[in-house]
Amino acid sequence: MENVTQKGVLDNVEFVPKHFRILNSVILITITLVGIFGNTLIFIAYCLSRRLRTKTNIFVINLAVADILTCVCLPVVAFSLLVDVNVDTRSWLDTVCGIDFGATQIFVCSSFLTLAFIAVNRYVLITKSQETYKWLYQRKFILIFISISWLYPTLFVTLPLLFDIGYIGYDENMHACGALTDHPRSYLYDMIIVSNGTLPIAMIVYSYGQIYLFLKRHNKQMQEGRVSGTSSKLFRYVPNVLRSVRNAEKMNEGGVSRNQVDITKNLFYILVSFFICLTPHMISEVLDAHYLVISYTKLIITFNSCVNPILYGIKHPYFRQVFYSILSRRWDEIPEPAFRWMNSGSSFSAVTVSRSRDLDSTSMAVSWKIDTM
Repeated sequence: MENVTQKGVLDNVEFVPKHFRILNSVILITITLVGIFGNTLIFIAYCLSRRLRTKTNIFVINLAVADILTCVCLPVVAFSLLVDVNVDTRSWLDTVCGIDFGATQIFVCSSFLTLAFIAVNRYVLITKSQETYKWLYQRKFILIFISISWLYPTLFVTLPLLFDIGYIGYDENMHACGALTDHPRSYLYDMIIVSNGTLPIAMIVYSYGQIYLFLKRHNKQMQEGRVSGTSSKLFRYVPNVLRSVRNAEKMNEGGVSRNQVDITKNLFYILVSFFICLTPHMISEVLDAHYLVISYTKLIITFNSCVNPILYGIKHPYFRQVFYSILSRRWDEIPEPAFRWMNSGSSFSAVTVSRSRDLDSTSMAVSWKIDTM
């Protein structure tokens, strides 16, 4: 009887103030628009420039796809924050919220695991031999890695629900899509979702830790003026296929591409931004924090879906250049273009540039016209 009374009280308490829900909805819609635009721009840049068609950027595209799908789910969450629930809308809203929130969890977790695969890719590229890199990043293995980035979070999110560990749908107390807090195993479900990040965190910490130690060792040797043939040999392990795609870009004294170091730093910044967005919510779930704290931290997570394109545009040496060419419609300035742009009056025609297939690029037989008016 006490539980019934408590539940009845909860149903009549507006946990999340109306003005807060309106603000949340506006922010979510803004993130949706910015995120879809920015991540679509990443995909377009990848298609238009061969310089961007590297094995690492295959994972970057997978990350962009996960972020786009996350953004597509956000309007449903925004709607759930504003809708006035009644008997007629309760059932279908609960179903829609369950599907939408479950999908959002999968997409966010897929983003996290993709970042881990990117970290491993940079670790192998910088510290291992050319032969090891080429063997590990064959097409079939890349396909396996991408598949794991989706299957792993899907199992983590769906299996507990199949065994009645937690429930996701429309939470009337929170006025939003999410995991229902009044389910007897809701805390266990939250812990399972949080533990989903254990493997990616381990992969990331190990990979970037090894990269840091490797570069620190190399820099120390260079400063002491004792860069041996062994040190140079280590840094020549940038695959030949990558050199060809990047048109024999300038190397530093140790033999490692300065742009590769910059790219690795950029990807590390993206990783840091993800942790900044995700960590507050993970902590709040573990500590079973106040409902408003959890609401705020959930909102912070969504910012990550639109942050990555901004970081690429500011810090990534190649994406920045291609972004500028696309946004300024200077198609002929795209580095190593996949198409030859021919100006004819008020429009540009794009014709595929002939090129043999290699491990890092896929020839595209596409022709279209882009109206510049």
